[in-house]
Parts: sequence; C-alpha cells; structure tokens
Amino acid sequence: MSILLKNVTLNDQITDILIQENIFKNISPDQSSYADTTIDCRDKAILPAFYNNHSHVPMSIFRGIGDDKELFDWLNNDIWPREAKLTPEMIYSATKFSILEMIKTGTTFFSDMYFCMDAITRAVADMKIRAALSFGACDLFDADKRKSEIAKINAFMELPNPAPELISKTIGIHAVYSASPELIRYNVELAQKNKLKIHIHACETAKEVADCRQEHGCSPIVYLDKLGALSENTILAHSVFLDDEDIKILAEKGVWLCTNPTSNYKLSSGVFMLQKLLDSGCKITLGTDGAASNNNLSMIEEMSICALSAKIQDNSPTAGTASDVFNIATHNGAKAFDINAGEIVEGKLADCILVDLNNHLLVPNYNLISNMVYSADSSCIDTLICNGNILMQNHHVDGEEELTANMKELSNFFKD
Repeated sequence: MSILLKNVTLNDQITDILIQENIFKNISPDQSSYADTTIDCRDKAILPAFYNNHSHVPMSIFRGIGDDKELFDWLNNDIWPREAKLTPEMIYSATKFSILEMIKTGTTFFSDMYFCMDAITRAVADMKIRAALSFGACDLFDADKRKSEIAKINAFMELPNPAPELISKTIGIHAVYSASPELIRYNVELAQKNKLKIHIHACETAKEVADCRQEHGCSPIVYLDKLGALSENTILAHSVFLDDEDIKILAEKGVWLCTNPTSNYKLSSGVFMLQKLLDSGCKITLGTDGAASNNNLSMIEEMSICALSAKIQDNSPTAGTASDVFNIATHNGAKAFDINAGEIVEGKLADCILVDLNNHLLVPNYNLISNMVYSADSSCIDTLICNGNILMQNHHVDGEEELTANMKELSNFFKD
C-alpha cells in the first residue's frame, strides 16, 4: 500500500509526502512517484495524529449516566452495577464505537484498562487502530478474588494477538485502594519478566492519598515505589495530588504521567501541576479517560483544557504552552509506548492527520499549532492515516453509520 500526498502543507511549507507500506518514505516537493492512492492536499496541512494514553473505551456506552455526582457515588451506584451487566458482545460493539469517535477526532492510538479483553482486542483489530491494552487488575484485598484476577491476567497474556503490528499488551493495576500489595507485586513481576508496560491509576483524589498515608504511612507514589512498580515502563494516570518527594521519585525513575484534565475537572478531583512537573523533569502524556467521565474522547478538546488549566494552576499565562501541550498529545504519547511515531519525519511510522486550512476555526493561520490547541475541533480534521492506512477521508469513516445505529440500539438496555 502506498499513498502520495501532493501539495500538502508541512511546517508552513508546501511539499509532497510519499507513504510506503507503513512509513513516511519520502518528504520532498514535486514528486512523481507512483502510488496506489494520490490525495490532492491543497489547502490541507499534515500533523502528527494524537496518542490517547489513558482511557476505558467500552465506557462510551455509559456516556451521560450519573453526571454531576461525587466520584465514588458515581462509581458505586451508577457505573459498577451497570458494568456487571455488560456482555462480551456489548463490550465489542461499544469499543468499536469509541474507536470510531477517536478516529473522527484525530487519534490513532489509545492505552486502555478494562476487562473482557478478547472482545476489546477483536474490536481494535477490526478497526485497524493502534492500542496498548491492559486488564484492570483489582482484587479489593480479597484472597479468593485475587486468585480469580490472576487467572484473568494470565488468560489475557495467553490470548492470541490478531494484529501485533498495532496491538500491544500491558499490565494494568487499577489503583492502590483497590489492589492488594500481593496483586501489585504479582503484576510487577509479570511485567518485568515479559518486558511490558505497567498502567496504573495513581493520586487521582485527595481521599486516595489520605487513605494511603493512613494505611501505609506514605503517599501512593512512595508505596508503589516500595513495591517496585515505578520505572520508565510505568504510566500513571491522573497524578493530581503529588508532593515534592513524589515528584523527585517520578523524575528520577523516568515514570510517564498521563494527565486527564477534563475528567478531573468534571469529578472535581483537582488540577494537574503541568508546568511544575515539566520544569521538574517529569515526562508527561495526555489522555481522555473514559467517555462516562469526560464525556467524549476528543484529544483536541483535551489539549485545550490541558493548556488552560495549566495557566490557572500555575497562575501564569506562559504555563502550558500550545507547543508543549501539542507535543505531549502527539510525540510524547508515542514515545511512552516505544512507538516510532508522533512526528512527520522520514522513517517514522505513518500516523497522521490532514487538517482543512479553509475551516473557519483555522482561519487566520498565523500559528497552526496554537490554532489546533486553542481553537480547533473535530470538524477541522479531514483525513486520518494510521500505520499507512487511510481510516478516514473527507470526514467519513467506512461503516460509521452502522456503528452509530448499533450503539443507539445497545444503549436502550441501560436506560433507567
């Protein structure tokens, strides 16, 4: 498969880009190379696609349920009882619909933590998007449940991978308040043995931190470090409530942090210290969390809220610059999972978006990155290419009408 992008704007210059197989093969003007597909890109700019580093994609089925509630009230009374009713086919359909939403909003990769991993894996392979998938291990400090969770973890590890060029397996640990030290150690050892990434919710709420200090005499970060869970292969979601000791450990260990500002704002969890963490040498990525707590999967919207919240948190208009936030949502997201992408450079994997420079939200175009962070929405994205395959063109994804109709029908099951 080859694609020739003719007369595309890259870094304010008009050029041609040849994609062969799954990489950017040649970036130079006036190319005459044969390609299976040629796209006229006049008035279109090419940018890296987005990497959503924390999500729970099947939860799109719960979008709008239990809004405006406290976190644990929402989880205990609205989400967990409904999740207990989910079937594998429901999760399969909901995952495909969520991936549709991510494609429409410019995302080519997501890191997910959930359950019923066979259904999710099949959905990702069918939609031809990248993903790092983890089973969210959670034993609630019960020995019998721990055995059951370990069996599910091992079953996921043995599950055949239908698209190894797109899908990777990671180790999921739900949180320190839901996973016993024994379960955490088991997962850490499994990750180290198989050289896998670890995905954990950490320091999301003040209550989580206070409870951990009372139970273990230290913060969740120190506790996870004692259990060997922190390294350059660890991605911590949320990480809102951090003290100076935590930040020093995270920087020294090379841990990746994934901020989810919309979800944290909606649940009144707190404000991520973006600029302080960047200045401290911490590595930052961006994610949406699930559509039940966001309530969408748009990384464009997430970038805007991330930048604006950084300025309020740091009390400085220079905090959370557009260039920093865009880099966090693209290059950093890919780098955290060792994916050779996130930049439009020869030899990099061909994950990209084409944006419409005639869209009213991108005019005038003094600074495209600033426009993408502060002004754009999904209507600006014309085309999405993942791994050298066109997944959306002219704002349309093949089969999107059927996926939407299926979700509308499925949601009837969960109406009160």
